[in-house]
Amino acid sequence: MTSTNELRAPAETAGRWEWVGISAADCAAHSMNSLGPFAVSALMTDLHLNTFQAGIWSTVEMLAYAGAMFGISPWAAGLHLRRVALVAGIMVVVAQGTSAIVASYGILLALRLLAGTGLGMLNAVVNIGTARSHAPARRLSLVMIVQTVVFTIASLLLPQATALGGRAGVFGFLALLVVFLLPLMGFTTSRSSIPRSHRVSITRSGERSCVHPRFIIAAVVFYTSGSLAIWPFSAHVGHLAGLTNTAFGWLAAVANIGGLAMCIAGSLLGDGRAAFRLLAPAVLLTALACVVQAVPWSIPAFCTAFLLNYALWFFIYPNLIGIACRMDPTGRLATLCSGGWMISQASVTPLSGLLGRNGHFLGVGLLGMGNCLVSTLLVVGLYFSMHGRTRNRSMSQHRSCKNKQVYVRSGLDTYF
Repeated sequence: MTSTNELRAPAETAGRWEWVGISAADCAAHSMNSLGPFAVSALMTDLHLNTFQAGIWSTVEMLAYAGAMFGISPWAAGLHLRRVALVAGIMVVVAQGTSAIVASYGILLALRLLAGTGLGMLNAVVNIGTARSHAPARRLSLVMIVQTVVFTIASLLLPQATALGGRAGVFGFLALLVVFLLPLMGFTTSRSSIPRSHRVSITRSGERSCVHPRFIIAAVVFYTSGSLAIWPFSAHVGHLAGLTNTAFGWLAAVANIGGLAMCIAGSLLGDGRAAFRLLAPAVLLTALACVVQAVPWSIPAFCTAFLLNYALWFFIYPNLIGIACRMDPTGRLATLCSGGWMISQASVTPLSGLLGRNGHFLGVGLLGMGNCLVSTLLVVGLYFSMHGRTRNRSMSQHRSCKNKQVYVRSGLDTYF
């Protein structure tokens, strides 16, 4: 049973079509995460960029993405989501469309700065809009179902666009995708009725939220950096294991189906304790998969590890962000978590490339496993901090939380 201190989402956020707007913003926000390799390949082919230049191009976008999320987070409580989504979407369309015709590397980097900022703002809209709902983890799982379907279709169409127009075809397609999604973003909630300073001693699911927010941020950062450490080199390792390009394509398709199944399972489990209990075992299983995925012992072993790592992401990430949303219903904490994810991804990829420079990726797998193990411990700590086992412990921690001034307000001093 939830307490009377529970912070309830405003009535207007319960609109049945709001998930359409959040899903549209989510698809636009993650368009380069999922479809970016097509853009990188087109740039390298058309402009003859080397791997270092292509890596810098991608890193600029990721850092701008994270910077936008960190910058927007202090204003989460009163953010006008619809307006931010439309402005950010237009920024992405301009950046992608211009990248289709510009040949100057310096201008392309500036356009990545613009695109990354817009994408980060869109992801902030997703996190804040999700936090304003009554069941954040379930809402995010439903949104990721839409995302998986959209990107599966886009992955089938993009090669055709590449064949027809090369770089112009790829970036034109990416721009048109966001243009198509822009009108749907109008369904997002305009403004929240949650005040900028509000005492939150108990989350809307009845969990105690007095645990320091740094723990959930750290759990997200260690999980994302661990599970993604080997990811950029997965196709290469798969080839070392004996997979052809066609076979790896089929493996990726099956992985998408697995991710979709995990999203459906997450939406059915919702935001209850059952999903929280499964979170630590899922991260632990990912830790083991990181090592197996990095070392091509055999084709079955690699395929199993690849599928586990990919599919479990669609259960673990929404639930971690869901916990952040329940701890801070303004969405600010969830936005900081996603910003931390982008920083970790931008930093771990060069490190993984350094560790795998000799063509052996065991060190990358061990790095991923170690980070996921740390995340597992943090998730276990979060569970026992928020769901004490005994009644006496529960009452004691609840009184401790109640006596603390825990506020959701703007400014990094709240969390740091």
